[in-house]
Amino acid sequence: MSKICLFCEIRSKPYYEAINITESRYFFSIFDVHPVSPGHALVIPKRHVISLLDLNQREWANLKSMIQQTIKVIEETNFRVLYKKVNNEQPTDKTSWFTDKMLTHFAIREKPQGYNIGNNEGELAGRTVHHLHIQIIPRYKGDVENPVGGIRTIIPKLGDYRTKG
Repeated sequence: MSKICLFCEIRSKPYYEAINITESRYFFSIFDVHPVSPGHALVIPKRHVISLLDLNQREWANLKSMIQQTIKVIEETNFRVLYKKVNNEQPTDKTSWFTDKMLTHFAIREKPQGYNIGNNEGELAGRTVHHLHIQIIPRYKGDVENPVGGIRTIIPKLGDYRTKG
């Protein structure tokens, strides 16, 4: 018996309107219901694909503009209103823990000063939902002690290449 794909079904969920950002012919974007920073969002293909490498040429061409449109909405969003609304909808049993963290985040009223944009390509890279989703994680001054290395810091002690050697 096959498991239903969360992202193939999510647009039919009652909480979808609370997290919906934008959509195009090939993608839709949503605010993550388990955000790691205020404004954390996902760009998801409408077609069920698992890997970034599964996108066709038209989807690749559309992906950039979807990321840009999503970031524009992130930068215009009142995160207090967003996370209160998401909290009321309770998409998962863990949602309120994450959204409460966002509601008390030091940068809740700030515009992001940077972004980490990427995906977890494969289970060993951390993918838990087997439907491609591009993570857009807003970054704020002071959110980590040392941001040097960015996503390189997923491997402990090897992120800051400027202090090695």
